[in-house]
Amino acid sequence: MMSKQTELSPSLEDYLEAIYRLEKKHRVARVKDIAELMNVQMPSVTGAVKNLKTRKLVDYEKNSFINLSEKGLAIARSIQRRHSVLQSFLEEILLLPPETAEEQACKMEHSINPETAQRFLNCTQFLKDEVFDKGVIEPDRWDSIIKSL
Repeated sequence: MMSKQTELSPSLEDYLEAIYRLEKKHRVARVKDIAELMNVQMPSVTGAVKNLKTRKLVDYEKNSFINLSEKGLAIARSIQRRHSVLQSFLEEILLLPPETAEEQACKMEHSINPETAQRFLNCTQFLKDEVFDKGVIEPDRWDSIIKSL
């Protein structure tokens, strides 16, 4: 559990997740790349990165690459996992369009803990394995049930 000092706002979590994605893709993250990925101004990125550095979640010196610390990497992986689990549930179970599922998952990932994310994953896996794959319910029937208002 994080202390009040290290508790992160959804915005700071988004920055950690962006840095994580960039590191996975390019091995490093730069202020410019983060700004482009998040569609924000570079001064906003610099402020967030300084805040993350103060919390020892990133290693960064002015005009250099940004790297997640071990602690920052663990948090970013957890955020990314929650995002992925939620996006899968929203797309595969609730049948939301991919772009809507992505947007909603990004908002929801900040408000659930890892245990809740695991339950979403368990639910998704159960429904896929035991209901959909075994033909317990026809896809058209599920579609009409889940989309009825």
